[in-house]
Amino acid sequence: MFVNGKYLIGRDFAFPDYKPRFPESYPYTIRRLIAQLEVFISEGKLRGRVIYEIIPKRRLSYIELNAEEMNILSTSHQRDYDGSILRLYFNPPLEASQNTIIEVSYETKPRKGAYFIRPDKEKGNTALMVWTQGESEDNRYWLPLPDNPNIKFPTELEITVPRGMIAISNGVLMDVRDLNDKSTWRWVFDYPHSPYLIAFAAGEFEKLESDCNGVKLEYYWPKGRYGDPQVTFAATCDAVKFFSEYTGVKYPYPVYKQVAVHEFIYGGMENTTVTILTDTTLHTRREECPYDEWPCRGREDFSSDGLVAHELAHQWFGDLVTTRDWGNIWLNEAFATYLEALYTMHAKGVDEFIYELYSNLKAYLNEYRRYARPIVTRLYKYPEEMFDRHTYEKGSLVLHTLKNIIGEENFRKGIEDYLNKHRFSNADTEDLRKAMEGAYGEDLTWFFKQFVYSAGHPVLKVSWSWLPDESAIRLSISQAQGDDSYPIYKIPLEVKIVYEGNSEVRLLNIEEKEHVLHLNTPSKPKYICIDPKFKVLKVTQFDKPLEEAIGELNDEDVMCRIEAINALAKNASPRAVEALALTVERDPFWGVAVEAANALGRIGGESAKVELLRLLKRVTHPRVRRSIIDALGNFRGDAEVAKVLLNIANDGKESDYVRYAALVSLGKLRIRDFENELIKALNYGGFNYVITQGALRGLSELGTDNAFKVVLSYTEPNKPTLVRATAVMALGKFIDRREAIDRLIELAKDDQFRVRFAVVATADEVKHPALLPTLDELASRDPDGRIRRLARETAKRIRDQLERGVEYQRLREEIEQIREEHRRIMEEIGKLEKR
Repeated sequence: MFVNGKYLIGRDFAFPDYKPRFPESYPYTIRRLIAQLEVFISEGKLRGRVIYEIIPKRRLSYIELNAEEMNILSTSHQRDYDGSILRLYFNPPLEASQNTIIEVSYETKPRKGAYFIRPDKEKGNTALMVWTQGESEDNRYWLPLPDNPNIKFPTELEITVPRGMIAISNGVLMDVRDLNDKSTWRWVFDYPHSPYLIAFAAGEFEKLESDCNGVKLEYYWPKGRYGDPQVTFAATCDAVKFFSEYTGVKYPYPVYKQVAVHEFIYGGMENTTVTILTDTTLHTRREECPYDEWPCRGREDFSSDGLVAHELAHQWFGDLVTTRDWGNIWLNEAFATYLEALYTMHAKGVDEFIYELYSNLKAYLNEYRRYARPIVTRLYKYPEEMFDRHTYEKGSLVLHTLKNIIGEENFRKGIEDYLNKHRFSNADTEDLRKAMEGAYGEDLTWFFKQFVYSAGHPVLKVSWSWLPDESAIRLSISQAQGDDSYPIYKIPLEVKIVYEGNSEVRLLNIEEKEHVLHLNTPSKPKYICIDPKFKVLKVTQFDKPLEEAIGELNDEDVMCRIEAINALAKNASPRAVEALALTVERDPFWGVAVEAANALGRIGGESAKVELLRLLKRVTHPRVRRSIIDALGNFRGDAEVAKVLLNIANDGKESDYVRYAALVSLGKLRIRDFENELIKALNYGGFNYVITQGALRGLSELGTDNAFKVVLSYTEPNKPTLVRATAVMALGKFIDRREAIDRLIELAKDDQFRVRFAVVATADEVKHPALLPTLDELASRDPDGRIRRLARETAKRIRDQLERGVEYQRLREEIEQIREEHRRIMEEIGKLEKR
């Protein structure tokens, strides 16, 4: 069981050519970096001069800097440069502790790392700007530096830009010098931070300032850009206070800036004191609260709070204390993801918190179907490969499990000790383990071995029966995880036993492959719920009889109600449909209502359709309405459903995201008479063009010749990037057309990251062999590590599928036919029972 060791490597993540990667070690420290930059917007060029004060740790004859694709103009010392590594020689060699200054002057037109954006009305870009994105190792394209997280130093950036532009960078603005048609902005950051966190953004920005308990808050956004910063960033100060209190460490810097920019390739990036964000997060009260007055706690349709909290949490986890290497990146990202969820609980309550964790579990499991790996691994090729659902979502659930094992007080004490001990320095997972052990007072090697250094997760198969003669229940819990997971987990597991009129929670220590427990109870339970507060990372397989599941729908715990919904989703009877519909309508928490609506969509059938149409008239929560509408897309060919969806899509009073869902579902119905309505909806635009995106997706689902021509036209460069990416994904529905394949091949060379990523994601969806040469090319040459990784992975899956042949697909089709027949029979039985 423990002998094969597959769980130590995982499944389908590491390719055969991967070699272990270890932290970089530098034979010197850097006292300070001064970078003097001039931005040439029209040329997409930077001219710079960097000055480093270095202190050798030992005798040193040369120093190496990462400097990709630069024109080196001059250096203070003799140099060698191969287009990637700049080596400066010391003659005579420097002795230990002998300070020296090195200088490099250069020019560069960076392919990545720094991005130049010009106004474009059709794309929605309102302002001229340039911004940088360093993580993981892209700052080397615009700044000669030792580009690795395992070194830290203070920085000073002087940025010269055309007059009328603002330049923002790390730290505090010391002065602005007017140079007639230019201006120079000098930003000083006096604390050590890692090279990938150095950043600047320069452009035509609006600005807003406020104070938060002595921390200066600054907000920047493109001139003319739609959105209200006071709505978008409303959570910032509250989150600063919450994280300071929760971690026991005050916000470590005097200022915190958030800059929204056009065409950002992530949601946000936590550069020290200057987070750069996508401008698509800018919104107004209407987008957040389409059916209510703002603020509308618990009824939001769109919110930036999660993004704001996540990036802010990085100022502690990632910036103050930084991972030693990319293999330990979960120390940055899992903590930011978990603190984001903790802030959700602080701001919106425990139900929202639990549902966010449950959503994190589903996101991780979706990736787990592709591959499994230990959270901390040295077997990777590109740093970007480590920024996945294992690092973020699974990592957050591992931290949550740890907190519940050692207790919240000890967890918070461990966090405080970890942050203080490694303040302005680097750390690895062993440092975190030691901090948590110090707070807990017990060894935690077993925990980190199970959940951090091994792949996979516990899978618990549960069943129970009542033993009336013994007044007890027989509870069976077996660990059913595969060999890509730790063989036998040790976890505490709460089991909630609910009787008529009362309930109790038993704590079980699960540490064997099979547990058969006899638990004395006062009477036969109505139902049993596993881990009602969602305290541990695991997957539960727990089939329930119909009435038991229905009874559990009224439990006070969100996870118990979701457990019941998952059981009812496998039952197509009218009784199950009725119970789920009642949950959609009456459950006090929107997340449970969403899960119930999704279950109705999976069940299908006439009774489910009737209930979904009824619920649309009664339910006003925007996210629940979206789920109801998504479910209605399963009723192919139904004209009644189509008319309802069309009315919603055309209703300007509805949420833009609800209208988006209506257009997608309208297309899924495959009724060609509605083609013109979908085409008309392309002009509705909406927040971030989301209604246009819905119309494109709807047209792709419709699948007509004319729909294909329209979708193809929206992949052109003059369309907004988000719309183009949606159109690229929509081409996957037309993959049997040679023109669609040719266009995907062409778009694989597009300048926009989001477009190229959409090409690879589409290839992964359709798995067409004609795309293999393109995927191989992207896997070897694309500038972005995320695209290289997904392209290689997708190419492997296509080749594996070709080897398996078509038999697998035929088997799937036969299974789907059997499922449909089973659903129909169950529905007929239900009708007979009613008679």
